Amino acid sequence: MKNILTLLLLLPLMVSAKFYKAKITLNDGTTKNGFIELPEFPDDNKIKFKEEEKGKTVKYTLEEVNNFEITNDKKEIIKYITLNLAGQSLFDRKKIKPSDKKIWARIIKEGKISVYAGYYSYNSGNKTGGGGTYYIKRQNENFALYLDEFGGNGLSVCMNCFTDLKKTLTAYFEDICPAFLEKINKEDLNKKGVIYLVDLYEQNCG
Repeated sequence: MKNILTLLLLLPLMVSAKFYKAKITLNDGTTKNGFIELPEFPDDNKIKFKEEEKGKTVKYTLEEVNNFEITNDKKEIIKYITLNLAGQSLFDRKKIKPSDKKIWARIIKEGKISVYAGYYSYNSGNKTGGGGTYYIKRQNENFALYLDEFGGNGLSVCMNCFTDLKKTLTAYFEDICPAFLEKINKEDLNKKGVIYLVDLYEQNCG
């Protein structure tokens, strides 16, 4: 009975497992075409890959992979990278310390600054559109900072968190481009999502 109960509890996870047509690029420059199962959590140590749809599954670690891309059910190409994270001091947000933590992160938009998303939950059956965390990165840096949490639609920033978000951005950008900070608008951010930050920086910072 215990074994049957355990199987029933695991069944939804087994059913939701799905491999997407994909291309993976390793840190040594090797690229492989095949199929990838998206990681369940952004800090999962390994990702499952197979070259043939019904072929043997192999696992690659966060330390082995540079990036990968999948083709979703809408025939859209979605790109992910392995992203190094950094933290801000509780007492002085300008003090940024790169950490050893690395995650699988979906590219939301890249430019002079870039925004990424680490997904920690997924809709049943397709592992897309779940909740997670946004990260922001300045150009020419190899790490990103926590920006905000997001909910099921994967678009809107938590508006109750705007004050704290603004503090993070101020510490990160006030010495580089104060014009960017002056023009951040809460309503526009809520309406357009985090892509708005990348676009606004492009428009106001050299």
